[in-house]
Amino acid sequence: MPRLYWDSIELGDPVAPLQKPALTRVHIAKFAGASLDWSPLHLDDDFAKSAGYGSVFAHGAISLGFAVEAIQRWLENGRVLTSTATFQKLVWPGDILTAKGVVVNTYEHNGEARVDVDVWAENQNHDIVMKGQVTCLLWRNDKDEKKGKSLLPAVSAETIAERRTAKPVPRSEADAQRARLEAAQQQAQGTTHAAEGKKPKPQRAAPPPPPKVVKAPEPVKPVKAEKPAPPPKPAKAAAKPTPPAKPAKPAPAPKPAPAAKAAPAAKATKPTKPAPAAKAAKAAPAPKAAAKPAKAPAKPAKPAKAPAKAPAKAPAKPAKPAKPAKPAKAPKPAKPAKPAKKKK
Repeated sequence: MPRLYWDSIELGDPVAPLQKPALTRVHIAKFAGASLDWSPLHLDDDFAKSAGYGSVFAHGAISLGFAVEAIQRWLENGRVLTSTATFQKLVWPGDILTAKGVVVNTYEHNGEARVDVDVWAENQNHDIVMKGQVTCLLWRNDKDEKKGKSLLPAVSAETIAERRTAKPVPRSEADAQRARLEAAQQQAQGTTHAAEGKKPKPQRAAPPPPPKVVKAPEPVKPVKAEKPAPPPKPAKAAAKPTPPAKPAKPAPAPKPAPAAKAAPAAKATKPTKPAPAAKAAKAAPAPKAAAKPAKAPAKPAKPAKAPAKAPAKAPAKPAKPAKPAKPAKAPKPAKPAKPAKKKK
């Protein structure tokens, strides 16, 4: 099919119809898995018959999906922006559906070239089972398409913001009728392309007023105490102090004087020979007195006094004084000589 552009589309242009093969229960089951709609009305015959239906029936969104597929095939270089629909009749297994459409409006909004297409789906009896509308985005012309950096026209940031705050999809026929009336009033405010022969100027909808937010009273912030001024830094010394002189090593303690040797003991006197009887009366000479014991050894010299100021390292311990020599034992006195025996 030839590529379509917004400048070349006219009101009333038809959409190429799309006919699908007969709907089967397998198609219905697959769509239930894709849409996560596991209602037994679409899967269980007994349950559907107990609810008053002849058998299971298809989801209503199946017919809308066929219509969107038809739009995408008709508009290869365009983008489907929104789609809405209302379901008129039930679709049963074995129905053959045909999707059709027609262009009803062309306009600009948020700097986008848009096209509204009315779509519907018919069964093999030409009964309309679905009615809806699809909004598409198109390139203005081939020049804009060449300038664009993507295959499809881009969606503006304003449109994205509107879609986030859009009204929910109507859940009943009354809600759908109310939505259609509001859409008709918006279309009546602007001129259409068919009536004036010119493209209507884009009319931007006024954004909804922002909700009023009641601000809570701000808490009173505590007054921070002033930090005390830092103490002044001490002035640097003009010159580094000279290190103290190392203390002199203590003089070694003098060795104690050796103890005086004890005097040799006096030799014992030899015993006298026995005197004759005439001289017996005379007493034998008394032995000499034993020599006096030697004097006590001299006292060891006192160790030198430690210096007044203790050096960095502890001074060496003074040598222990030598033990004094033991005094010599006094000699035992000699035994007196026995008197001579008298001769008969």
